[in-house]
Amino acid sequence: MESTNSVIERKKVVVLGSSFAGYTGALELAEHLDRKHDIVVVAKSPDFVFIPSLIWYPFGLRSKEAISFDVRPIYARRGIEFVEASATGFDLANRLVLTSAGPVHYDYLLIATGPKVDFDSVPGLGPGRNSLSICNVEHAEETRKAWERFVKDPGPVVIGASQGAACFGAAYEFLFNVRYQLKREGLLEKAPITFVTAEPFLGHFGIGGFGNAKPMSEKFFDMYDIGWRTDSVIKEVRPDGVLLESGEFLPSKFTMIIPRFLGIDAIRNTPGLGNASGFIEVTDEYRHVRYPEIYAAGIAVFVPPVGDSKVPCGVPKTGYPSEVMAKTAAFNIAADINGSSERRSMPFSMIHAYCIMDTGNMGMMIVGDHMLGARHLEFIIPGPQAHWAKLAFEKYFMFSRSRGRV
Repeated sequence: MESTNSVIERKKVVVLGSSFAGYTGALELAEHLDRKHDIVVVAKSPDFVFIPSLIWYPFGLRSKEAISFDVRPIYARRGIEFVEASATGFDLANRLVLTSAGPVHYDYLLIATGPKVDFDSVPGLGPGRNSLSICNVEHAEETRKAWERFVKDPGPVVIGASQGAACFGAAYEFLFNVRYQLKREGLLEKAPITFVTAEPFLGHFGIGGFGNAKPMSEKFFDMYDIGWRTDSVIKEVRPDGVLLESGEFLPSKFTMIIPRFLGIDAIRNTPGLGNASGFIEVTDEYRHVRYPEIYAAGIAVFVPPVGDSKVPCGVPKTGYPSEVMAKTAAFNIAADINGSSERRSMPFSMIHAYCIMDTGNMGMMIVGDHMLGARHLEFIIPGPQAHWAKLAFEKYFMFSRSRGRV
């Protein structure tokens, strides 16, 4: 039911971030609000990057141009202002986002910043140190150069996800793509592979497991002759390998480790905005638990870890869950502004589980009726169709999103 107020005060909504959650949130706001209100997106880059394709980038299978597009023309057509800047802090009392381009006032704020990639959590971890990354295009470009060197002088490989990590799917996909490329290069015998993960078992994925993912993962690992270490804490990444807290040293000439994520510095340095890790605590409407004018979506949202595990594991919040959170938040912001009593609620645990994991020329399609907890429906469908499905999804996503469709 709409409000009977005939005059609605002009409001300004600021969206902080322009990846999956931010981009979706901005376009949804434009759908729900007319141009009597202002929508401003603040992001450090105008490029939207289809991050799931970065698993292929290091092997020369993708270019930046193929997996990214400029959001500014799309925003301009929707009447959305774009500010290219990084957030440096917040003045919550005066409703200001402090940025490298100056302060930006908001009446409502949607925080969709994505993470700070915490390479400092493990000595020697990260680009420019002793391991590689596929967390962004720049990291993937460095990994591509390292791969080109590696195939000329191969040796042991270590791929994994460190303690506190959440994007386990990317680690698995990259692992199997490395194995596929090694086979194509005829290097399998010269490059034994070990997977290191904080998960209590293979196929945990940070969500407590999914159907028969554990035995299926173990079968894949055995079939492909990949060693694994679960419940692992990485003590140090060295130039010649990975030292585990258990004391075991895994030699490696090509090391890629997914690190844990934190909230960005601007959030962590603003008392009361996020928790100790910089993630935003929200209601099921994705509204801040203390500041009703602030919403959050995507990786910026705090989701408690699932169950007890020996080694800390985060919950994945990228891709589809980010978009669902952003659409829910945008709908509720518009309801606030339009004076509507209709609101949406979507507990994170109840978001559908949709994932396509690529393994080079095979893969697994994962479908569940919700992300966390006991499910009524859950399917894992392995086979070459998963590889083709991921390729098709990439093309569809890039075509539709680059034209402003969500």
